[in-house]
Amino acid sequence: MKKLTLLLALIIISCSSSDKEREGTEVTSFEFITYITLTNENTGGGSQKVYLSSGSTEDQAEFCYCNDLCSREIIQVFEIQRNEGTNEFRYKINASDSYITESYQDWCTRFN
Repeated sequence: MKKLTLLLALIIISCSSSDKEREGTEVTSFEFITYITLTNENTGGGSQKVYLSSGSTEDQAEFCYCNDLCSREIIQVFEIQRNEGTNEFRYKINASDSYITESYQDWCTRFN
């Protein structure tokens, strides 16, 4: 019984240390950007979203092509950051808010 307990303890310790090693190798490199535009065109027209940081206007944003039936949503945020190593961006609506993280993997994307 003692051998089984010792074996289980070693397995648990080895699993928890390997999880910590994986966490340490994950690279996040968020950079501040002025805007990010997302376009998802489909047969019904599609949609576009633009996240504009404080002081930016829609005229400053570059969009992917989308036909005349596309809807456009403008979201004014305090700040935006893009993760260079992934297809993620994060933003805050207000300075005191926590970041909201989203993926742009399936969208045509422009940012600056």
